[in-house]
Amino acid sequence: MTGDRRQRRDAAANRERILVAAQDAFRRTGMTVDMRAVAAAAGVGIGTLYRHFPTREDLVRAVTGTDLASLAGGALPPHVCAIDGLGAFFRTAIAHLTANKALVDLLTDGSPSDEDLERCLIHLTAIGQDAVDRSRADHTLAADVTAHDIAYRFLGLIRIVQLMPDAEPEAVAHQVDLTLRGLASH
Repeated sequence: MTGDRRQRRDAAANRERILVAAQDAFRRTGMTVDMRAVAAAAGVGIGTLYRHFPTREDLVRAVTGTDLASLAGGALPPHVCAIDGLGAFFRTAIAHLTANKALVDLLTDGSPSDEDLERCLIHLTAIGQDAVDRSRADHTLAADVTAHDIAYRFLGLIRIVQLMPDAEPEAVAHQVDLTLRGLASH
């Protein structure tokens, strides 16, 4: 029995080391990270990595799940006009995403599963609907802007960030501002 407990403790420790190493590698490199490099950084063999995470998708989900949950928890700040609320949400969410190349890859490439992207799109559309509803009173969004437009603009921003060689905060902020100008009433 003592050997079983020790083995479970070792397995749990290996799993945790793999997650820490993968989180660092995915954040820096994105989805293209070499699984052997993750195993080496965790101090385990490739077989041990695949025993815990049978596919790259399983490992990506384990690593990015918290980040996706954080993004899904985002909302427009209360008591501000629609365009300012979108600006605050876009800036906060994009800043969070630029620190995690794997999450950007996940959202722009539609992998590891369409289900994750669909959940994100549903949430972003709900945020867009909140902005459209606010704009009915404050008229800060163009009259033809829809909740889906806002969701897709945000996904477009993520793709732009992915394409930028060095996502410098000023350059990212400029892209957010350009997007907001396109949504604002004139």
